[in-house]
Amino acid sequence: MQYLAQDLMLLALNSQTGKIHFAASSALRYSLMGTVLLDLVLQGKLTIDNNYLMVANASTTGDEFLDQCLNEVVAAPRTRSVKFWINHWSRKYSRFPKVVLQNLVELGVLVQQEHTVLWLFPVQRYFLCDESIQRAIVNQVRAAVLENIRLDSRTAMLISLMKTCHLANTVFTPEEFPQARARIQAISNGELVGKAVSEIIASAQAAMIAATSVSAASTSNYSSN
Repeated sequence: MQYLAQDLMLLALNSQTGKIHFAASSALRYSLMGTVLLDLVLQGKLTIDNNYLMVANASTTGDEFLDQCLNEVVAAPRTRSVKFWINHWSRKYSRFPKVVLQNLVELGVLVQQEHTVLWLFPVQRYFLCDESIQRAIVNQVRAAVLENIRLDSRTAMLISLMKTCHLANTVFTPEEFPQARARIQAISNGELVGKAVSEIIASAQAAMIAATSVSAASTSNYSSN
């Protein structure tokens, strides 16, 4: 797959039910916006310096949505934090998860089916057209974690995103999990990648976790009132 958002969505999708794994439901929206930021970093358009997002190259990426987000950073009157941009984009582009799913449908990776709940409420389900695509992403993550293969920046970022979305249990068996957890934590801590990538992962992960926590607290307060 070309974009981190696509890979993360396929990791989060339960191929049996056509729904997002429950464990990922609260964090996925923020993590998907994190993928946009990280893809722009990987393309050399943005850099992260002391938790602030900086423009490195304002030229077009060739992707309309990435360019839109990049141009917002370029046009900002002052430098803002990674946390600010993830929160801002999560609010502004709240339908981005649906956009990613639809993009995967258009690519022929998923097929969309409409189901009815309680014979009244229509809901959308998304099923794999070719399970090998999802399997390839899972295998990539498993190899990086269990086989201690050399990590590239993109794979390290994807594993960090997987951790933020609480998806490790869907990728690793209970027997594998103790070993996997230690390696995933090391990757997320930046211990197995260079200093620059380590800072990028740490900043993005902290921002996504903070955004998810604020959202969860707001939902809890609303429910109790």
